Amino acid sequence: MSSLFGRMFLGAWLTAVIMVLSAVYITHIREFGDPRQKDRWEGPELFREITDNLRMTRRHGTDHFRHWLERQPKKIQQRIFAIDGSGAEVLGRALPRSMAPLFSALNYRNRETRGLVDKKPSVGFFVPQRGSDSLRVVFIAGKSKEELLLRFLLRNFWQILVLATLASGLACYWLARYLSKPLDNLRVATRRVAAGDLSYRVAPALHGHGRELGELAADFDSMTAQLQESMGEQRRLIKDVSHELRSPLARLQVALGIARQKNVQALDPELDKIGKAADYLEDIIADILSLPVSGSDERPLDDVVEINGLLAALIDDLKDEAAIKQLHFVSQCDDHELLVATRGSSLTAALENILRNAIKYSPQGGRVTVNVQHRQNECQIDVTDSGNGVPAEELQAIFRPFYRTDEARSRESGGFGLGLAIAQRTLAQHHGNIEAFNAHGAGLCVRMTLPLLDTSF
Repeated sequence: MSSLFGRMFLGAWLTAVIMVLSAVYITHIREFGDPRQKDRWEGPELFREITDNLRMTRRHGTDHFRHWLERQPKKIQQRIFAIDGSGAEVLGRALPRSMAPLFSALNYRNRETRGLVDKKPSVGFFVPQRGSDSLRVVFIAGKSKEELLLRFLLRNFWQILVLATLASGLACYWLARYLSKPLDNLRVATRRVAAGDLSYRVAPALHGHGRELGELAADFDSMTAQLQESMGEQRRLIKDVSHELRSPLARLQVALGIARQKNVQALDPELDKIGKAADYLEDIIADILSLPVSGSDERPLDDVVEINGLLAALIDDLKDEAAIKQLHFVSQCDDHELLVATRGSSLTAALENILRNAIKYSPQGGRVTVNVQHRQNECQIDVTDSGNGVPAEELQAIFRPFYRTDEARSRESGGFGLGLAIAQRTLAQHHGNIEAFNAHGAGLCVRMTLPLLDTSF
């Protein structure tokens, strides 16, 4: 049993059942087999019959008891042994060794005694007769402690055992659930925080579970609150800096335009370099400003787009860019009309970014494959390049902002690690999903899944 709840429940339950059995054993084991406890003896009728025959033996002699014992069933004879005045067993049988102390204790002064024979409660009688003759009889009155306890459990205690098991099971289930539920709540909280939901708080769920757990929940919530505030400040700082950079960038582009109007051919190479750097900086600022400031940046999806038509239009727009590297697109669209709710041009920008990445990381003369499939109430879009792919250990990391793999860090490759992060956020806002994996015989495949609009009514 792998779960903490299951281990706690099973351990507490077994402990409770064992404690009940132990308590019954301790409280009853001394009574079982105690020769003084006549109510524990087996066959009280047989005991009375023996005592009646012993009274008759006083008047009629040892032969009377011998004849009576001979007429008894075998199982009764095995429980009764008698020694006459000469020391011989009346039926000529061998005496059990453990019975000898009981016989030796019987005399004129001690005419009745109790003890154990083979761990079984037994009672001995001394019967004086006329003259100097006498008869000593030992009757095994019950079973051993272990046999009596087992019989008690089987005959009388099973009802108690069932009730105790059910009651302890319910109590242990509640106890295990009470102890393990806070840990489940903490596990859910850590997973949500790890997924980026820093607004989740665990203290309300752990209310009433003790001071220690309450303090732990308060510390956890304090930690997530500080992380949320720090990340919000970081994002706001980046956006503020980006906004501030746009003013000098605009002045730089204006100055660059004025310099080109002067038509000084000797400066054209330097001006082109300045223009590329300015465009590169403009792209960085635009992508940074596309990132949400907080995880709660949600706006309604108030527009509709058809996926097949949108992808066809994007591929047509990017053909010139692909032609520079002699790339060609292989498009496999679905025959169904795939309508998706969207907002403005956010989805268009995300798809265009994915297609541009596929062009960027495909080699000269390669191809980019776009495959669209209709799956029940959603559509799946696979964009596969023909590059070298991404190391398996980095497939999740490429969706983090500003993350770039070793193969993508050169300035010539372009990009600065924001495209996939923005695409992931955009797909999440559209209630979709995005993932990446290395396709067999090709490069990196980016798979996007989007819910379709229900047009059945």
